[in-house]
Amino acid sequence: MSGILRRCAALLSTSALIGTLVAAPAAADDFSRVDRDPVAGLPVVLSDGAEAETALFSLRVADEDSVRAYALLADEEVRPRTAYVESAWADRAEWTETVRAPAPAERAGWIVSNSYPNLTLPGLGLASDVLYLEEGHAIAATQAALWNVLDGAELDPDANHQDVVTVYTYLVEGSSGAEGGTTARSVEVSPHHVEVVSPEEPLGPLTVSSAGQDPVRLSLRGAPASWLVDAGGEEVSQANDGDEVYLAVDPSVPAGVATLHVRGSQVPLEEGRLFTGREGVRTQPLITAEPGSATSSTSATFTWNHEEPEEQAAAVETEETAEPEELETREPPPAEPLVEEAETPQAQAPDAEGGLALTGTWLSGLLVIAGALVVSGLLILVLGRKRRD
Repeated sequence: MSGILRRCAALLSTSALIGTLVAAPAAADDFSRVDRDPVAGLPVVLSDGAEAETALFSLRVADEDSVRAYALLADEEVRPRTAYVESAWADRAEWTETVRAPAPAERAGWIVSNSYPNLTLPGLGLASDVLYLEEGHAIAATQAALWNVLDGAELDPDANHQDVVTVYTYLVEGSSGAEGGTTARSVEVSPHHVEVVSPEEPLGPLTVSSAGQDPVRLSLRGAPASWLVDAGGEEVSQANDGDEVYLAVDPSVPAGVATLHVRGSQVPLEEGRLFTGREGVRTQPLITAEPGSATSSTSATFTWNHEEPEEQAAAVETEETAEPEELETREPPPAEPLVEEAETPQAQAPDAEGGLALTGTWLSGLLVIAGALVVSGLLILVLGRKRRD
């Protein structure tokens, strides 16, 4: 009995391992944090009479590199020690998918490119016709301009310092002529998901994009008997900007899920990049206000499913189309009306094999549940035998 228990425990452990490899989320991206107290700008008064604090934050994006950044929303706070990750502007439809041109994201990119600290204080003062521009005034004007184009907040022209109003007006009006060019993440892969049925050729391609000149590292996690290849079929572990990557699968694996991880070190980080809370954590989104470099990573998934044989699919289709005709011509016995009513929905029920695909997530869940039931049943048998003894 103890040998059986050990074998069942091993089965349960194996099921849990498969579930971890297939269904577990990918490893966390390299993250950033607001690493020290921000530089305070002059408080501003908005058109609704509310007073808002302004600040220039310091965002640590690599082990020894920090870039300064502004907040994007007027009524949100930066949570201390919150983990940030670089995000694509395209993920925020309210800032990219608009009927107006240019889009708010493009206007925000223009503002940080043409303001402090990407420009020096004398340079910004010269561009906006402000003599002896102070740092606190430049921070306040830049922050208010970003709130205007991204959050709809307006500055009260009569309740703020004149230098702040002048620089703010210059940035808001100048951004209205911003041209396209809002970029994605500094390291990106597209599309983020590829799904096929019974692949006879490698899955893909996925296109890798990187802002840096050095190659990025590639790694694969998930389904066994699969590996990454280039367009020529050669196995690869790194890629350059614009390279295409495929997933080759052993024919003995009829279905599975694999996750591609892409990671670049010291990737150039331009001003205007978007950073949000990791894994959807709610915190104040930030926009980088100067260039730097960062360790950046992203991921994508490959999914393939077993194709139903053509003969079996045709037979099922014939049966489904023929059975309703038979029911229509057959006169049901008057004494058993309930039987006919029960059979009609059953004839119209969808084929089980033609429904949801058996992905890795379903497989791992079934295995874990089955293993748990087996072990539970054996424990009940052992306890029952001990009681009888």
